[in-house]
Amino acid sequence: MEVIAKPDVNSLIKSAIREATNNNWEKAKKLNLAILNITKNNIETLNRLGISYMKLLDKENATKCFQYVLKISPNNMIAQKNINKLQLNLSKKKKSVDKIDTSNLVNETGKSINLKCNITNSKKILNQGIDTGTRLTVKKEKTTIGIYKDDSKILIIENNITKRISNLINLGNEYSCTVLSVSENSININIKEKSKSKEAMQIISFPEYLNSDIHQTSINQNIKNLNLVSADEIE
Repeated sequence: MEVIAKPDVNSLIKSAIREATNNNWEKAKKLNLAILNITKNNIETLNRLGISYMKLLDKENATKCFQYVLKISPNNMIAQKNINKLQLNLSKKKKSVDKIDTSNLVNETGKSINLKCNITNSKKILNQGIDTGTRLTVKKEKTTIGIYKDDSKILIIENNITKRISNLINLGNEYSCTVLSVSENSININIKEKSKSKEAMQIISFPEYLNSDIHQTSINQNIKNLNLVSADEIE
């Protein structure tokens, strides 16, 4: 008897996130629908599907997705936030601000890296207007880095990778940060080298082995030694 292998849900999730990151919203939509055929009430997938519909200008189906999420989880901030977006007649100026600059999200070998940071509550992040495509600023914080929106400190990230970034900032490098996605329990960001100083000219910001490690752990796990706190939790 022939055995039909079941689709790997984790692989489908990774593919859906990758297609969304690359603005391939039609593919992202199909992948999220495939995931829901396996895990019907997966809230994160429903939210991703709703966002895919929004990007495809399918307001009706986007609304249905977010309404269904709120039926399952009435306090879901992501669904509520996007429902509010759909109900508002956003100006062209607002839409242009929210539009993702794909050049900032594409991983360039040695020049950028994606990090997934687990958080206990996304409400503080979303309430500050931070969502997919938001551009943030990277600043040195002693041996770590701080992530800022305008002059407001949003996050402090501390691990071996951010210590490396901190050291390179000391040498004169500059880095940018773009939000890839925000879920109830995590925020995914892309950190990218903006400029390289003469002192760091021969130093690769993110060697290939770092990108390989992060790619394997960024979807479902914490990055080793990651410590992320919101600004109002810092004394």
